[in-house]
Amino acid sequence: MYCIYTKPYKNPLDLIENLKAQKLIFADENKATEVLSNINYFRFKIYLRPLLNIETKQFKVDSSFESAYELYLFDENLKSILFTVISQIETQLRAKLDQCVTSFTNDPFWYINNRYFSNIKFLLPLKNEFFRSKDDFTKHYKSKYINVACDDYKEMPPFWIISELSTFGNILSILESIKKEPFRQPNNQNVLDDFAKKFGACNLKELNSWLHLVRDVRNRVAHHSRVWNCNYREPSGIKKVLSENLQPSHPNTIYLLFVVLEKMYDNNILDIEIKSQIKFILAKYPAAKRFTVSMGIPLSWID
Repeated sequence: MYCIYTKPYKNPLDLIENLKAQKLIFADENKATEVLSNINYFRFKIYLRPLLNIETKQFKVDSSFESAYELYLFDENLKSILFTVISQIETQLRAKLDQCVTSFTNDPFWYINNRYFSNIKFLLPLKNEFFRSKDDFTKHYKSKYINVACDDYKEMPPFWIISELSTFGNILSILESIKKEPFRQPNNQNVLDDFAKKFGACNLKELNSWLHLVRDVRNRVAHHSRVWNCNYREPSGIKKVLSENLQPSHPNTIYLLFVVLEKMYDNNILDIEIKSQIKFILAKYPAAKRFTVSMGIPLSWID
């Protein structure tokens, strides 16, 4: 049964009066008015939620607008850090996948070879992206070359070109669709597992699990959504590498992404040490430190 939506528009001053009626403290109402003039309240109110008693609909004792704004600023800073970090991961994925697979197959067009894949659903988006591209390097290739690797995709370039047009999701689709058997080596090692180990994972399956989490966070960052205390999928194999005092307070939290990023930093995939960055912004926005449990962060990780 649908209800007619009748809630009226409220300007920043109206919103402040409503929040004061719910016992929220304001140290500077002029500053709060400025904040709510610049940030959509529907976006901002999720940062008020940790301060709210859900049952009474009143704010907890000593809860302030300024604390919620600190949470918002903490999340904005966190997204900025993660954007840079995930960009580095994406660059490394493209380069190392090309180095590992192209060199092993000795085939620049391996990604259009059915032999290596359980399905090739990722190819049509790549083809469309290539034909849309106005970059000089794609215009040059399209004006001069075709391949003889696959008649259906004869216009497509070598992997080292198409990888530069690939989204994070494109690369993940390739890694999920690729067959492992053709990449088995005489010593029974696998080129794809060796590729995964460069990122700190035990094997390709584990790396794919990590990359699913990275992609989920990347999408939230790209859409300017909240990231700090969302519910995330648990990356495979990560909790087993943590000592008891470093286990997450909750498993489906962003802390386990931080642990994945630490592993990648240790393997020289990243040049940003995530723990020091998180500690820095927690110190900058102390209100966020009160909610580290919501991020799954054990105190021993940041002490």
